Amino acid sequence: MKKLYSIVFMLMIGSSDVSAFSPYENYLLSGKPTYVGLIARARTGQEEMVSQQLSTLCSQKEEDKFKLAGISNPAVFKKVIQKNTWYLIYFQFSGEKQYLTAAQTFEAISPELKNLILPHPRAVQYGCCWLQMEWINYIRGLNVDRKPTEVLSMVTTIKPEKESQYRSLHQTVWPGVVDQMIRGNNRNFSIFLVEIEDQLYEFFYLEYMGSRPEKDNQMNREDPVNQRWWAQTDPCQQPLPGEKNIWTPLIQVTDSALHKESEND
Repeated sequence: MKKLYSIVFMLMIGSSDVSAFSPYENYLLSGKPTYVGLIARARTGQEEMVSQQLSTLCSQKEEDKFKLAGISNPAVFKKVIQKNTWYLIYFQFSGEKQYLTAAQTFEAISPELKNLILPHPRAVQYGCCWLQMEWINYIRGLNVDRKPTEVLSMVTTIKPEKESQYRSLHQTVWPGVVDQMIRGNNRNFSIFLVEIEDQLYEFFYLEYMGSRPEKDNQMNREDPVNQRWWAQTDPCQQPLPGEKNIWTPLIQVTDSALHKESEND
């Protein structure tokens, strides 16, 4: 009987070394590429310069620099939060790299930004300028390898008394929600959490791969599993001050220029 249990256990975990209890840690141990969200705010009066520097950095001429760093498909967004302009940098990080070195790796190829930004307070504790936000959810979605039709990022806040519930829901995302991500032509959906002052903020990044966004969005809204899922998640969230909708779009500064070019090679 013990031998049978051992065989069943080995079949369950497979032949890899992935054996952590946390789904997040299991993914990190899998060796697959990880997805990173970095955040920092611009110094007052330097917002335009930060945008220009990030646009130049993410241009095609810097492709080799990114490849050597294990970074691909960078996209940059910005949003005024609590009267400061915050920048969100999203990219794919090579599975060969240690995930938590992403901020240092990005800073090594972007020294010109150091004097233009103010670090998140917690980033300073880690010896960084950019804070690597907490990556709490990832859905691969549509499994295709081509240029996205659109990339987008949005932000909301999490009610303090609902944080535990919200985290638990995203440790066990319903299969129907994942299925609808695929049907809706979405890919590489990531959720990040970060505290700014005394408020917990949530950012998401998403790549839309389809050609009929209005039809796909309508299908997503009408899907009964999605509707039941949102009935669980929406009460955990709170719109930004002055906003009516739960989610507020970020302004896109750069898209995935390196990814676009690679598709044309």
